Amino acid sequence: MTRYRAAYAELPQLIKDNLSEQQWLEAQRDIIDEGETIPETARYIDVKNGQIHQHTAGETATGPLLPVHDLSGGGGKDDTQFHTTPPGALSRRSE
Repeated sequence: MTRYRAAYAELPQLIKDNLSEQQWLEAQRDIIDEGETIPETARYIDVKNGQIHQHTAGETATGPLLPVHDLSGGGGKDDTQFHTTPPGALSRRSE
């Protein structure tokens, strides 16, 4: 399956307001592509249109979705979530 990739300049403003270009490169590994199964119940932002919706684990993704918890605070100044891992947690992707 082809992974969804988008140039930073093409992203919805809400994503660009919360992720730097470098953080976007890291965040792409967490994208759930259209047709994939949602791994956990959470809020996700559609990477194409910027809309945020709650999705339930087991649903089928309706577009390329990024977990909202991947959005950084402070206009992209805080990227802790990309460099720390809670004990016992594993990344969803190894790409």
